Parts: sequence; structure tokens; C-alpha cells
Amino acid sequence: MKSLKYWRRLTRLFYHFRKKSSQLPYLPVRLWIELTSYCNLKCIMCPNQKLTKKDKGYLDFDLYRKIIDEAASFAFEVNLAHRGESLLYPDLIEAIRYAKEHGLFTRLHTNGSLLTSELASSIIDSGLDRLSFSFDGYNKENYEKIRIKGNFDRTIANIIQLLEMKKSLHLKRPRVAIEVIDFTPEETRKKARAKDEFRNRFQGLPLDEMVVKELHNWAGETSAEKPSSVRTICTFPWNALIIFWDGSVLPCSQDFFGSYILGNVKHSSLRDIWNNERMVSLRQKLASKEVADLNPCASCDRLRRKNILGVPKEYLWKFLSKRMP
Repeated sequence: MKSLKYWRRLTRLFYHFRKKSSQLPYLPVRLWIELTSYCNLKCIMCPNQKLTKKDKGYLDFDLYRKIIDEAASFAFEVNLAHRGESLLYPDLIEAIRYAKEHGLFTRLHTNGSLLTSELASSIIDSGLDRLSFSFDGYNKENYEKIRIKGNFDRTIANIIQLLEMKKSLHLKRPRVAIEVIDFTPEETRKKARAKDEFRNRFQGLPLDEMVVKELHNWAGETSAEKPSSVRTICTFPWNALIIFWDGSVLPCSQDFFGSYILGNVKHSSLRDIWNNERMVSLRQKLASKEVADLNPCASCDRLRRKNILGVPKEYLWKFLSKRMP
């Protein structure tokens, strides 16, 4: 997408978010497309292990094509992951290529434990724009306590193998990041040393970014504690849509169990869902900060984050410098 067009759309989005518009004259700029809800790990902080049998499945590829065909006319980017591990999806490489062929910036988030040499080569060759690894714990002991069924040494080797491939090919893409959730409330010398040792494992390799993230409560699914006050309006209903593997469309990625479903792409277009009655009503309630009876928003800790002009600080920076191509 050309820079001028991008900034025009971003300015328009910001204007209507600040104005608290409930009916929007533009379409979503970002999509989360869940290729599968299955996962091979059982991480202690992830609600995935609570999903029932009926909640698990794989996105039909014909439905995926339908989503991309429509989204190509208005979206900037697609995140090809959500509640599950996308490396389990049999048509992953074809999915990345199809989105790229339609001009979309593509992102993939993975735990990396299933990344074989062949798959790493295919991902690099697919044209993927950004690849992020979810990797919690700077050493074997902590990692395997957090990521149940995970193998620290094997996963590290998988990541290094991909980075070495990227380096040998002299490629800038995919941009590669490692994202670590900080489970400890304060910095200690021991943790700082472990962090430095972890970083050193990738010295000389094209690791573009290491992100340390705060633990959040998945809209109350991992904590009974509710936000003490609403400090900011959730930006998602003004810029994004999330699509589950079964076609269900949601307004926010924190709604892990589909408490607030807007519609289904099997029967409706994203264009129609974007401004339907449920979405407009949600924006109105969020804008007035009346979320006490709104599930899952009432229990979501993301509504009390620090913000600048109403936009969470982390999102503002990503929109301005990293999120979009």
C-alpha cells in the first residue's frame, strides 16, 4: 500500500476513534484469521486448554480464499494465527502465498516447536512479512514449566535454524521477532543475566526484535480480578476484525471463547458485519465506558492501560512505526 493512502486511512481511523463514531465510513485495516484452534502445547497462562471439542477445528481453505478475496480491497494486514498453533495447519504455506498475492502484509505467530527444516525453508520462500515466536522463559527450567509439553533446546534450535537460513540467503524478510511474557513483577540481577544469556544465543543472526510483554488476563479468563476502572477505550472495534476457524467474526482478539459474536463469514460479508447492529451497539457502549454488563469487556484488563489521546501507548507506536508495512 502506498504511503500516502496509508496515512490518509490511518488519519481517518484516528479521527473517528477520537470522535467515538459508532457507524464507520471505512472498513477494518487489520484481520486476525484463525487457521486452527488446535495447539500442541498447554501453556499455563493460555485459555486454549479450556477449549471444548466443538471449539476446535481447521479453517476450510475455500472459506479462507473468500475472506482474503474480500479483505484485499480494504485491509492492510492479516495475522494468520489466533487461539491455536498455525504450524499445524496443512495449507499454511499456501495461505501465506494467497494473502501475499492479494497484496496483504502477512504476519505469523507461532510457538516454534513444530518448525522443521523443510517448513522453515517454505516459510521463508512464501514471502511472509513478519514471523514472531512466542517464547516464555529465558532458560530450560522456566520455559518448560510455563510451556507444558514444550522442549526448550529443540525450539531454540528450530529458531536458530530458520535465522541461519535467512542469513545465508541475505534476506530482510520475514522480519523475525521473539516475544517473551514477563512473569515476574520486578527486574532482578538474576533475571537480567538470564535475559542477556538468552539474547546471546542469537548473536550474529538476523533476529530483528525481542519483545518483552506484560501478562494480560485474556478478558478475565485467566484471572478473577476485574479492572478497577476503565482508562481507555478498546481500539479493536475501530480498526480490526477477528475470524475464528468456523467463520465466526468477533470484534476483539481477547474474546477467546466467542462471547460476543458479530456474525459469520459463511453467510455474510465482512463489509456487512463491520457496521451491523451488534458492532454499532458495542462501539456505543465502549465509547461511553458502559462496560459493566458487557461480556467479555467488563473483565478485560486491557481497558486500563496507559494511553496517549485515548490510544494505548503500545498500539500507537505500532501503528506509527511497526504494525503496518
